[in-house]
Amino acid sequence: MFAAAVLALGGLVAVSPASAQGFYIGASAGKSDIDNDIAIPGLITSGTVDGKDTGFKIFGGYQFNQYFGLDLAYVDLGKASYSGSYFGAPVTGGTVKLHGLNFSAVGTYPLNPSFAVFGKLGLFSWEAKWSDVTGGVPFSSTENGADWSVGVGLSYNFTKNVSARFEWERFKAGGGEDFITGFPNLTGSANIDLLSVGIVYKF
Repeated sequence: MFAAAVLALGGLVAVSPASAQGFYIGASAGKSDIDNDIAIPGLITSGTVDGKDTGFKIFGGYQFNQYFGLDLAYVDLGKASYSGSYFGAPVTGGTVKLHGLNFSAVGTYPLNPSFAVFGKLGLFSWEAKWSDVTGGVPFSSTENGADWSVGVGLSYNFTKNVSARFEWERFKAGGGEDFITGFPNLTGSANIDLLSVGIVYKF
């Protein structure tokens, strides 16, 4: 019985590096939290901002070995709602919707055959769509930019092909100049946090 257990453990260790290498796809969903800076002072000079919403992402990548991989994700960070005034003019019905593509390097440290911790550092190419009614006049615009992203998480392997991800990520978006027009963006530079749970399938 002891010999069988040793052989089984040896089998787990043997398959671990092989199962860690290759392509993977996955999806995650959870809670997003957008800073007030996304709307103040560019869209309103005073008022309130509600940046809590639901976010999700669809991702894929390649794991070169059990320690390093590259990840590409489409990320929808939900929306922030705002209202107040812009230099005295009333602002109502304001929303900022954020989404984009995130490319990141992922470092992983296996704790055992089932659990691993990981950290991420990436580039977030974002798009912000905002609209409101200021002084009775509707306004809307689409703004673009690129900034950094970071993240940490824990993964659990159900099998060698299927695992769960629990992760926290922070994305920087807003501010800067619009990619297309070259004009300054009215949305402010803000941190957006995404706390999510997801499923990964490894090929």
